[in-house]
Amino acid sequence: MSRVGTPGIRPALAPRLDDRKVDRVARDHARRIDSLGNLPAAGMRVIRDVELADGVETPIAHGLGRRATYVRESSPRGAVATGRIEEVRTSDYDADKFVVLKASGWGAAVTIDVQVM
Repeated sequence: MSRVGTPGIRPALAPRLDDRKVDRVARDHARRIDSLGNLPAAGMRVIRDVELADGVETPIAHGLGRRATYVRESSPRGAVATGRIEEVRTSDYDADKFVVLKASGWGAAVTIDVQVM
């Protein structure tokens, strides 16, 4: 259980009970809950209402305390044209603290939600 300091599900309590069967069930539940907490999705963060100016690299603080292994944006809001959003990995920003996104071709600033894990 090396999840100290990381976002996500906290480890389950594993009480010792007098009844052996109940104790075994409680410990099994705690083990299973802890295994769910160790899945990558348990550390997922959603950063809401991020505004990206068209053609500008925008750093977004993700709060994971490590490099994001997965970055996904929502459908853009406020676009006047079709464009794309890309993750910029060649920036000077610390990847343990930020993801950098760039919107291109939208014709205006767009607002998105960003999912990181």
